[in-house]
Amino acid sequence: MQEFALHFFRKPQALLDPTGGIDEGTAVASLVQFTKGPIPESLICISDENTNKQAVESFQALMQFMGDQPKPRGKDKLELLYKLLKLCQEENLRDEIYCQVIKQVTGHPQPENSAQGWSFLSLLTGFFPPSTTLMPYVTKFLQDAGPSQELARSSQEHLQRTVKYGGRQRLPQPGEMQAFLKGQVVRMLLVHLPGDVDYRTNIQMFTVTADVLTELCEHMGVTDPQEVQEFALFLIKGDGDLVRPLRPREYLNNVMVNQDLSLHSWRLGWKTPLHFDHPTYIGIHYCQVLRDYLQGKLLVGTQPDARIAHLAALQHLSRTAKEPPSEQDLLLYVPKQLQAQVHMPTVKGQMEQELRQLHLHSPLDAQISFLEAVTRLPLYGYTVYTVLRVSELTLPRPCLLGLNCQDLILMDPNSQIPCCSIALNDIQRLHLLSPQEEEGAPGLELNYGSADSPRTIWFELPQAQELQHTIAFLLDSNSGTH
Repeated sequence: MQEFALHFFRKPQALLDPTGGIDEGTAVASLVQFTKGPIPESLICISDENTNKQAVESFQALMQFMGDQPKPRGKDKLELLYKLLKLCQEENLRDEIYCQVIKQVTGHPQPENSAQGWSFLSLLTGFFPPSTTLMPYVTKFLQDAGPSQELARSSQEHLQRTVKYGGRQRLPQPGEMQAFLKGQVVRMLLVHLPGDVDYRTNIQMFTVTADVLTELCEHMGVTDPQEVQEFALFLIKGDGDLVRPLRPREYLNNVMVNQDLSLHSWRLGWKTPLHFDHPTYIGIHYCQVLRDYLQGKLLVGTQPDARIAHLAALQHLSRTAKEPPSEQDLLLYVPKQLQAQVHMPTVKGQMEQELRQLHLHSPLDAQISFLEAVTRLPLYGYTVYTVLRVSELTLPRPCLLGLNCQDLILMDPNSQIPCCSIALNDIQRLHLLSPQEEEGAPGLELNYGSADSPRTIWFELPQAQELQHTIAFLLDSNSGTH
């Protein structure tokens, strides 16, 4: 830091006046060491008068926060902390504030006040990075302080995460800051998984989505990075007013800001073949695929009676049920949309025959067999939405829209023939449309194709906003920008 100060700080009077009798090394060292009084101007040479004035203000706020100067009447530590972080939002002040706090924790005579400065530095490193010029000096300072100062180690870790993920940038809610001031930096996070399974984990101030997904996947026995990327965390507001996948780089404390928000996780990509070597993995995949099947999002293809009977038998066996299925059970095993299209007595007879053949299957075996059977269905591997209307008049309505990492397809639910396909990489623009009627569903307009041959299509569906967010997320994933 002395080297940085020599190049970029204002020169101290002792260096400007060699006759003063102060050793040059001592004068340079004093630039980056604790000082009792406020500074009259910025440490770094700043020519802009307003920025220089803000630098003097930030140093005063820092001294008040650390307890080196009395706090102004009516102001508490929370307000001082916000003031400092707000000043750090000005990019041209960040290096200055980094230098100020490093100066004040170096050689501080009072350990308690010094600890307050270190706690602010640990926060600063997680929110805003220093410039590329200052970065190596801050890194070296933290490395040197690390062996004797726990907060230097956490600051170092926060800085590495900021370099990797960009820093939190957005200032936290007062509740989180109050908790930080009390030393409460860990909070419990609840993630809802398919099948009403809840996963609990602890997160800190600078935990990102990727951290939780990696941990969640390890819990299911998923360690291949390619497969980990096929899972997503979804932020859901209320009963589904907002559903959007979170980018891996998003800081969870930035998005989980009120009681009306919940986190859910499910598989979004299906390129990696399924493997059946972990009971939690099997159970969660079974519940997700079963939910989609029973909601009519997975078409059954040819020979529907036999396939539905087979899938119904496997569902019954997965429930550890000993008694034969009742008429009511059968209705629960068949998607409502298909009950009118198949001959239910035939399905019941075929299911009973299947159960006799599969009687040695354990519930886990039944879940694996169900998943294996579903992989052969026409819309397996797609996230499926029901589209009420589409701008192409020749396309059926309603129809099913399937979305995966590569393309978006529209399928006639009756003929089960794909009738339109758009490569995701051809999409140029997404635009949300207001409902055409008062009680109608919103729409999503897609501009796609090349500059020479631009095309437009719109879909009307209740989950238009969710579809918009999910397509944008997959486009980001494909381009590697998330």
